[in-house]
Amino acid sequence: MRMKVMLGLGLVLAIAAGVAMAKPRNGELGVYLDADGNVVGTYSVSCDGVFSYSGTRTANSLANGQLFCNLP
Repeated sequence: MRMKVMLGLGLVLAIAAGVAMAKPRNGELGVYLDADGNVVGTYSVSCDGVFSYSGTRTANSLANGQLFCNLP
C-alpha cells in the first residue's frame, strides 16, 4: 500500500513539473480555430498573466507566438 502511495505521489509531482515547464514564461499569443481550421479569433496572455481575446472563442486553440518581457 505504501509503495502505491509513493508511486502516485511521484506521478503527480512529475505531471505538475511537466505542466509548469510547458507554460510560456513571458506570455503567449494564439488563435482560435473553427471546425474547418479557419481562424475565428485571437488571444493573448500578457507578461503579467492577463488573458484577453477578440473574435470567437472555441475549444480549438493554437499558440503561435510568445512574448519576451523584462529583457535586459
